Amino acid sequence: MQGQFITIFIALVYIGNINPQNNSEVVKGEWPTQLFFTDMNGSSFENKYTEINNSPYFNEVYKFADIKLRKGRVFNNMKTRINLVIQAAHIIFSNGIELDIEPGTAKEIRYADTTKEGIIFYKFQTGFPPIDRQTGDNFYRILGEGRCSFIKSILKKQVESKNVVFGEMAKEYETIEDYYLFAKGGMKKIKMDREFILAALSDKQTEMNEFTRANNTNFKNIDQLIKLFNYYNSL
Repeated sequence: MQGQFITIFIALVYIGNINPQNNSEVVKGEWPTQLFFTDMNGSSFENKYTEINNSPYFNEVYKFADIKLRKGRVFNNMKTRINLVIQAAHIIFSNGIELDIEPGTAKEIRYADTTKEGIIFYKFQTGFPPIDRQTGDNFYRILGEGRCSFIKSILKKQVESKNVVFGEMAKEYETIEDYYLFAKGGMKKIKMDREFILAALSDKQTEMNEFTRANNTNFKNIDQLIKLFNYYNSL
């Protein structure tokens, strides 16, 4: 069924000259945008989440994102959201067609989100070494990158709970968040304490000690840790 859908859609693209997005003409690669599905696997979208509380997505609202595939091609300004249950990008085309990209196909997703606090830039990547519950197909939010990258795992799983008053079972998504360091090709789950973090950055011990003293760094504060790792990676 999945292969039939892809074949039919490619045929429709050639017949109707459908583009992935009106603003997606700039594509890095030797093939035209009409060959979108030759570089990624997908399946027609079926909403399986209507009876479950909360959202399976990182952002419920679609964002216009740039998507880089593992094969190297880049598609700009795609209407996208990330499904954290199946760890896959969900996209919608300007003609209304929706699909989930097969997990692991998207290497990187970038977009900007305008909030009351200002513009926040998001970068998600796959392809990291397996660790804990995560495989190489899992998305990580990049908080700081360089020789020692500071990254965040966000997983969602379905759980059931019983309403004490009415005795009914309810389904909802539980969010699981963990932080990791990626350095020299390896992954480490981070401990939010001074000893662990400074040990990971010990090749710049003098500079890091000076930075943490000058900034009175709170090693349990994510924003301050982002500044710390960004400073280390700038040295």
